[in-house]
Amino acid sequence: MLCRFRSAAALAALLLLGGCFVSTKDLIPAAEADYPVADDARFTLHELDENGARTKEKPGIAHVSRDGDRYMMVVNDHGRPVAGRMKEIAPGLYAVMAREMDADLSEGGLYALLERDGNNWKRWGMICPDFVELAEAQGVALADFGVTVESSDCVVEDFASLTKALLFAHEFAKPDAVYVAE
Repeated sequence: MLCRFRSAAALAALLLLGGCFVSTKDLIPAAEADYPVADDARFTLHELDENGARTKEKPGIAHVSRDGDRYMMVVNDHGRPVAGRMKEIAPGLYAVMAREMDADLSEGGLYALLERDGNNWKRWGMICPDFVELAEAQGVALADFGVTVESSDCVVEDFASLTKALLFAHEFAKPDAVYVAE
């Protein structure tokens, strides 16, 4: 299960989040999800450097649509669709869960943080080793977040732990990408 889950998480990471946190169960159930992105939204996806400036990498195009109780996202109009949900954790800050389109969202997913900036969205999608390094640099133990490391994944068991870790990342790390509304 973990191997199959990790490959789904890796795919979602490449397409959507570059995310840091994983869970083996759904931490954002449909009944508690928020839907702040309009149906049929299009964004230009710009990677950011360590100073928050756009890199010279060719930007991607992300198309987000609503499908019942989940979002569907396709990058560059030919990528494999990713399904997900969002939940506001602080004003304008959203935990985002993503899985392969055909996966059962109740089985968990990959998580990252998005911050609303007008119609645009900044993404914190650091990888687990970066989060571990950030926590160590701030003198905070992973256990303080309810995070464990399995292989190269930061695993969270509940939404409270995820929220605490994402808010920490928001405070001490910089966004790695921005979705600019078209």
